[in-house]
Amino acid sequence: MSLAISTSGLDVNQFRMNSTAHNVANTNTENFHSQQVVSSENASENNTASGTSVNAVKKSAETGVNISSEMTDMKQSEVVYKANAKAVQVQDKAMGSLLDTVA
Repeated sequence: MSLAISTSGLDVNQFRMNSTAHNVANTNTENFHSQQVVSSENASENNTASGTSVNAVKKSAETGVNISSEMTDMKQSEVVYKANAKAVQVQDKAMGSLLDTVA
């Protein structure tokens, strides 16, 4: 697994957390349209996964913020962020072991 896959996952989920925080901060803002982050898997030339990226930030057609939905999204982003961070740690440790073996 490439380090780029995990780090792109970290980036996208940080973007989602920022978007959710923006929505929650504007809960009481009149005529506020909450935003949603749209992301997709990046495919390389041979159709293998090579990470993910943010495609767009869309505004909701309806005004207002569904706070329970935002909290659910925030928790989901947190879990996925932690999983990607753990993958980066494991890859870093494995690379360190390989370098120690070679040296």
